[in-house]
Amino acid sequence: MQTSGTYELTMILGAATLLLWGVRMVRTGVMRTYGAQIRKILPRALNNFLVALMIGVGAATALQSSIAVAVFTSSLAGIGVIPVADGLLLLLGADAGSAVVAALLTLDLKAMWPVLMFVGYLLHAFFADTDSPFKQFGRIALGVAMILIALTFMSQVSSGLASSDLIRVIISSLGSELLLALLLFAILTWLAHSSIAILLFWASLVQAGVTNDPALIFAALFGINLGNAVPPIVMTWSQAAPARRIVWGNAAFKLGGVLACFAGLHWIKGLYGVLPGEPGFRVMILHILFNIALIVVFSGLVKPIARLLDRCFVETVKPADLIGPKYIPASGEPAKPEPFPVTALSREVLRILGTIQYMLELTHEMLLSGEPEKADEILRQENKVDVLFKAVRVYAVDLTRKGMGETDQRKVLALLRYSASLENSGDVISKTMVGIPKAMKKDGKKFSPQGRDDLDTLFEYLIGNAQLAAEVIMAWSADSAGVLVQRKRDFKMMCNDSLRRHIDRLSQDVSNTQESSSAHLDLILDIRWINTQVASIGYDVLPENEVPGDEVAEELAARPEVSLDSDTVA
Repeated sequence: MQTSGTYELTMILGAATLLLWGVRMVRTGVMRTYGAQIRKILPRALNNFLVALMIGVGAATALQSSIAVAVFTSSLAGIGVIPVADGLLLLLGADAGSAVVAALLTLDLKAMWPVLMFVGYLLHAFFADTDSPFKQFGRIALGVAMILIALTFMSQVSSGLASSDLIRVIISSLGSELLLALLLFAILTWLAHSSIAILLFWASLVQAGVTNDPALIFAALFGINLGNAVPPIVMTWSQAAPARRIVWGNAAFKLGGVLACFAGLHWIKGLYGVLPGEPGFRVMILHILFNIALIVVFSGLVKPIARLLDRCFVETVKPADLIGPKYIPASGEPAKPEPFPVTALSREVLRILGTIQYMLELTHEMLLSGEPEKADEILRQENKVDVLFKAVRVYAVDLTRKGMGETDQRKVLALLRYSASLENSGDVISKTMVGIPKAMKKDGKKFSPQGRDDLDTLFEYLIGNAQLAAEVIMAWSADSAGVLVQRKRDFKMMCNDSLRRHIDRLSQDVSNTQESSSAHLDLILDIRWINTQVASIGYDVLPENEVPGDEVAEELAARPEVSLDSDTVA
């Protein structure tokens, strides 16, 4: 049957959209099931060179996206969990893993989509109202089925395009403008935020015989690899310097590889003709070989490159900002018309969260040093939190009276609840936690070395959750919210484990444990309660709208505030 060019274009757009949505569903299912484990595994890649590369490959294979791995890795680097050099190794491995996934999807697996669709629907429907991982397994199966359906449509449309004289003229004209072809595919990959989708589409066109020009095939591959480096840079643009160092370093690796290969294209283009397999599969092999070449060339240079990036991306020391709100009117001031009022509200809530994170960092430093000199700065920051919360409360209530859409209304109410939770967290830090190092110094008491290590680990994890909560507010994404909720649950287990170890040390009469026991237990309960407040935004973003159900945290929330003196700590 003869089809029009408009119909084929519509089919291409529909197939590409279905492919992107399928990749998203797989990534969502993996993140909600194994997101917390992935965040735990990534730091373990620090042990040696090969482990770093293999974990990068595995993470990208599971998530079907090297971009997702890049964002994960950069966020961990931003909070100091992963050094830049190791993060660069992870991303080199992730790019190779993403290339392997794309190659596997070109195999003749299209007949599997009906079974995957049926099984995925049954699992997702049967476990829809539960937290069972089988629900996410169903989501993953549905996502893979959508990918295979999209590839089937792409193959059919590509066969039709191969017989189109217009398409052949356009593709052949790109063969004489290789730099333009490279830039075109780079832009397409950037806009799609998925190198796998664009790569599979290009492979289907080559398989259908639209072009057999090796130089053009290579140029398109170079553009896809270059475009894949752009989204992580955009996503981490405003993050801390260590996060930006990793994604810019990875982009530099890809740019260096692309420039070198493009300059030597005359000598390497013959490689396409000697590879075995169908034309589309050979495209995938070339993509894998390119990323393996990046590993071979750059993996030994990650440490000097990391040192160079440290000098290029310096963490600027910001002056103390104003106490009052920046993006919304102060409490008592008349509201000004805002083109994006919900965005302005989100940015102000982010300032409250950033202030709470800063207060936690100061408290952590006080506990490590045993010196309470930072208490005045913590109290000043608590005053800032109070002022910002009052402004947010007035502004949010005013917004709800202006007849917003249902989605914006829910988001405003969620941000209002969250800002109240953060304000309560600030009270706990400034009125309870800050008194512990003061009282301990006054009485000459110290934590045991094991106790200090436990508290150090818990504070770092809590500060990391605050960083992730900021990402959740910015992206308002169920993927990151699911990871935050899982990390909240993991933190609860970590606190329980810390309590058990503390009791063991008490029974073994470990030095300094008895004298610091009250302070240690109070700190664990307080930071666990604060973690519940910090992570609470995740439940508002998740579509399931789960309820935390943390009984201990609820008890702490209802507990009357007390000021610590020497008798309390002892």
